[in-house]
This record gives sequence, C-alpha cells and structure tokens, in this order.
Amino acid sequence: MPIRKPVPALLPWLTALAAAPAVLIVAAIAATRFGGVDLSVSYDLLTWTVARILAWVGLAGALAAAVLALRDLKGRGPYALAALVLAGATVGGFVWRQGQDAAPNPRDVTTNVDEPPAFSRVAALHAGSTPQTCPDLSAVPTQVLAQQATSALVDAGFVITRATTFQVEAVHEGAWFGFVTDAVVRIRPGRTDIRVAARDARPDGGATCRLAAKIARNLEAER
Repeated sequence: MPIRKPVPALLPWLTALAAAPAVLIVAAIAATRFGGVDLSVSYDLLTWTVARILAWVGLAGALAAAVLALRDLKGRGPYALAALVLAGATVGGFVWRQGQDAAPNPRDVTTNVDEPPAFSRVAALHAGSTPQTCPDLSAVPTQVLAQQATSALVDAGFVITRATTFQVEAVHEGAWFGFVTDAVVRIRPGRTDIRVAARDARPDGGATCRLAAKIARNLEAER
C-alpha cells in the first residue's frame, strides 16, 4: 500500500500568502465604507501599494507551491491550485485595472461640450473643470420629462439631489471605495443633455464615461 507523503508545512503558508492581497483589499474596502478611513490610506497605500506588491509576492509563492506539489499532486495539488488561482486572479486584476487607468479617460464628460449643463448645489466642487466627450455618447434629440430624467438617473444607480422641470441633478457612490460622481440632466425643447463628473481626481478606469452612457441609454429607453 503506497504511503502518502506528508504535506510540507510551508505549503499552507504559501497558499495563505497568495490569499493575503485579496484579504487586504477587502479589509481596505471595509475600512473605507464602515470605518471612515481616508482613501489615501485605504486605496492609495493599502490597495495600490501594499496589496499590489503582495500580489506579485503571492504569485511567486504560488509558483513555489506548484513546484512542491509536483511530488504528490493528490495530496499537495489542492494547495497549489488554490494558491495559483488566488494569486493569478489578484495579479490579473491589478494588471487589467492598470491598463484601464492608463487610458486617457476623462472624469468630467458631457453630451454638449460647447454648452455643458451646469451643476447648482455642487458647482464649487467642479469649478474650473472642462467637460469632455466620450465615444458613442450623444444628446437625446428630444425634450424628455423631468420624471423620465429622474427615472433614468435612478436606474443608473444615482440618488436624486435636486429636480426641477428643466433640470435634474443626482449623485452616485461607488460600490467598493465609495468614489462619488455627480450628474445633471438638462432638459430643453428638442434636446436633452447630460453631464457626469467625478469628484475624485484619481483615474477611474472609464467609470465616468460608462455612467454617462448608461444614463443616455436609459433616457433613450424612456422616449
């Protein structure tokens, strides 16, 4: 009867090392959302500095775990597989997001760069910002109702902060680190324009454009 080789004590530690970056990111998100920790600590330091370094260290550890598992795939393989999946997913996520952030994604976008809609309550937060356009983002060529604009914003995940007959304003809070984005829909005869602006100066990976496009699609669906 074959004797199974014991699992090296190092193997579970290498698997834990591969999981450490993901655990740290979850802790950073929780600290931001529920503990009031500043983004400079939770996002810039813990996530994009410490966790990113740990991700590459964890990948090296996962490769070492795979080498150790070659001598007994049945007994050691699950540890190595878990380490490779965790480390690969974490490193892949960082690389993908870095690519997204490297693209020239504007954080203040509108369907009318010549005469962008203006914010009222949060105007000071976006003072001096010059709205740009996004690919495939265009005005709605009709005058929608304020109720339709409200519905389009709510369906895009925004909370309404001000609504009048010809303008509706709203705010959106990101699901992970709570990055805040403002939106305004301006209603005029024959045309409805959108403006979406992020409050934070950090790269957003195209999130502002995606939110604006979602509002535009919702408005088109309301017509």
